[in-house]
Amino acid sequence: MARESLCGGLRTKAVVALGNPDRGDDGVALRVLLGLPTQENVDFLVSLKTGLDLAMQLVNYDKVLVIDAAPSLPPGTISVGQGAPEKARGYLHGLGLGEALQVLREMGLKVPVVWVLAIGVPPLLPFHRGLSEVVEKAVPKAKEVVEAWLRNSE
Repeated sequence: MARESLCGGLRTKAVVALGNPDRGDDGVALRVLLGLPTQENVDFLVSLKTGLDLAMQLVNYDKVLVIDAAPSLPPGTISVGQGAPEKARGYLHGLGLGEALQVLREMGLKVPVVWVLAIGVPPLLPFHRGLSEVVEKAVPKAKEVVEAWLRNSE
């Protein structure tokens, strides 16, 4: 079961669903996380937080996969890559996750290797629950990507 963590490093890996399910397609990450089987040494986390707040939650994990909605991608497309985004999407102030992890690293804290699974969504995300048809169709493939990451990120 997914939970919001107040401290990191309870297990070696974490999968983080980032987004707000009250903003339509921005809730796609949570939808991907739901129904995934539990894994030994893996925490499944849900977060509305970005930047330093999220980075502090991830301290002491070895590896983290962040799932997030990406208005910069065509709706329904999937992209996965290593490295945390530098700027927090949607925020004018504060650090992005990549910048925040770097600050924590420079402070001597153990920070994880981060991958991001981005799922394309429309640029405007109105307040409502549920995913658009095109984004919903991307969920099974995104779940496959998460399961492959869990198997191959040893």
